[in-house]
This record gives sequence, structure tokens and C-alpha cells, in this order.
Amino acid sequence: MQADWSNESIIKFLELYETEKVIWDPKHKNHKLKHKVHDSWKKISLSMDNISIEELKAKKKSLMATFRPLLKKKRASIKSGAGTDVYQPIWFAYEIMERFLGKNYEVEETINTEDEVS
Repeated sequence: MQADWSNESIIKFLELYETEKVIWDPKHKNHKLKHKVHDSWKKISLSMDNISIEELKAKKKSLMATFRPLLKKKRASIKSGAGTDVYQPIWFAYEIMERFLGKNYEVEETINTEDEVS
């Protein structure tokens, strides 16, 4: 049975996900310990009326697929010197996700390989 993913349930999921740093923070000391990560997913599952871990992971993947391009677009507008014209995503889950996930996605600097050769 699939869960009803209303905006409210997605926000609840994201708030629970935020508390389980072992899952999403690559700098967490237990991030690479599969049993610790699984335990955290299980806690979220229990708090979300036993939605399966597989469904929770699929929802996370879907949310991240929306979040990453919005974050990239916002950071590109900041970097471009847009000043007061910085892009502000209006997607309901963006601010929550940026609050704790934004630091994990640093903007990559590009290297100009066409520098003049003297």
C-alpha cells in the first residue's frame, strides 16, 4: 500500500529525515555503517505509520531530484552577481531541505581551459 504523500506528510518526513544526520550527512561518524543508517530509516518508518523503508527512500530520491536543480539555479543566480535579483525557489519543500542539505552540495567551480597562452 502506497502512502498518501500530502505536503504535510512530506514536511513531516523531511523533519524526521533532518533529525537522522547519520543518513544524509557524509561527515557523520556513522554514515558508512549500514546498520546505523538502517536503524535511522527504521525510526523514520515507525514515526511515519510504518511506511516501508523502500518507499521512504524512493520519496527521498524524488524530493532530491526536485531539490538539486533548484539549489543549483539559486546558487548560479547568486554567483552571477544578480544582486537583488537572486532566484528564490517557491517549491514548498525547498527551504526545509536547503536548511540542512544545502551545505552538502557545494557549488563546483569551473576551470577556464581556454586561458591565453603566451
